[in-house]
Amino acid sequence: MREMRRYDHKMPPEEAEAFLGKAEVLRLGMTDDDGPYVVPVNFGYADGRIYVHGPGQGRRLDAIAADPRVCFEVDECEIIAADRPCGFTARFKSVIGYGRAYMLVSAEEKRAGLDVIMRQYGSTGDGIPDVTLRQTTVVAIDIETMEGKWHHQPSEGGE
Repeated sequence: MREMRRYDHKMPPEEAEAFLGKAEVLRLGMTDDDGPYVVPVNFGYADGRIYVHGPGQGRRLDAIAADPRVCFEVDECEIIAADRPCGFTARFKSVIGYGRAYMLVSAEEKRAGLDVIMRQYGSTGDGIPDVTLRQTTVVAIDIETMEGKWHHQPSEGGE
């Protein structure tokens, strides 16, 4: 993994984990025969693992089956305008990471993964019908590395 250029923007690991645990949209990057592929997804994060769900077929699942290595990213950003073009800056938080994805198979695993996803948005997976479990694919991503970056204050003269 490349080293971060701006160490003054490096987010402490516990802050990166907390931010990942409250983010609402995750961008999931994969590679298939057609090249790089990034898709925004709803997700859940718990205990070093990300969970995503979706239909039982499609490019995302094909890409993961061919190569389980994935990249993920979450962010929030506010552009700070200035009176001059090079004076613009941004307040932001972002986490980028890498891991390996795999499909959950058992109803128990899928139910637990869906529960993590629902908890990310303030609910629970209690009461998910068995028919929904059969029709839904749940993918787990074991995080291998991740790094957070942030910038809270606009700096003099821009970035």
